[in-house]
Amino acid sequence: MLFLLNVRNLALASALLIVLVGTALASTPVPVSGYEIFLGYNCTIKGEAATCGATFSGWTGETSSGGWLAFPGTGQGTWSIRANYTGQPKFGGSVTLVGGSWRFLFIGGTFLHGKVLSGTVTWPPEGTPSVCGVDVAIAEANLSVAGGSSTTVTGCLHDLPKGSVIPPKIWGTFNF
Repeated sequence: MLFLLNVRNLALASALLIVLVGTALASTPVPVSGYEIFLGYNCTIKGEAATCGATFSGWTGETSSGGWLAFPGTGQGTWSIRANYTGQPKFGGSVTLVGGSWRFLFIGGTFLHGKVLSGTVTWPPEGTPSVCGVDVAIAEANLSVAGGSSTTVTGCLHDLPKGSVIPPKIWGTFNF
């Protein structure tokens, strides 16, 4: 009987811990930095020309001013996003996110993942600042989280002019 009570108490304590960790994470913006490590490949989505598999990967952390932070950042976790989009990256233009997947692994072992649902990346006219800096795009994505919830990621992408920023840098915030 004592063994059953201890197992039951352990199960309840574990469930409470999962809820508390999930709640703390759910209300916590997590700043990130990283690189665009794969530009993607030409594909067709719903009959429209697209780019599939553009891949961004990195680590936790931004500078105190909200800019890109060099590896290893804060050392609290790693993340990656594979995105599909329509449109062409260009100054004064935008692309529309139309799918993909993402993963986030925290140092404590928490693993979150899901799908890229929608979003945009918008570049300012050449030589013009955005809230991210001169010639730096603003990126926003809506993400599903496995298990039924959702989240967003917002940030900055410095990848133009093509070939001048190698590797392209990305930074921002996962809004869990």
